[in-house]
Amino acid sequence: MIGRLAGLWVLFPTVAMSCGCATLESAADAKANSYGVAVYAPSTQDWRLRWQATTSQLAQQRALQECAVADCRVVLEFGPGQCGTLALGQGGIGVGRGETPAVAETAALDDCRRTTQGCRVAPAECNR
Repeated sequence: MIGRLAGLWVLFPTVAMSCGCATLESAADAKANSYGVAVYAPSTQDWRLRWQATTSQLAQQRALQECAVADCRVVLEFGPGQCGTLALGQGGIGVGRGETPAVAETAALDDCRRTTQGCRVAPAECNR
């Protein structure tokens, strides 16, 4: 009887360690395959960024629920390894995506300045 129990104690840590490694790999895979969106409502100038969602549809759904304004719409999607943001101006917006926050923010400002003035950029969020 003691021999059987001793065998279980040896097996238990091995199984626990294996489960821990699988969990860490799954978390890394989830980040590597994450999606984000920016949504914007012209009527209220309300906006939301969602990132590191498991699917593009889930990112959109969550962002639109948080915005909760009838005219809220998706203005930008960004995928795995990408950063995204938007810039708000006096009469419009600009969006930007890139491999780093700085690239996304610069792109959003440039896009905004093409159509309006007084543009201010929101900090970019990344799927990493």
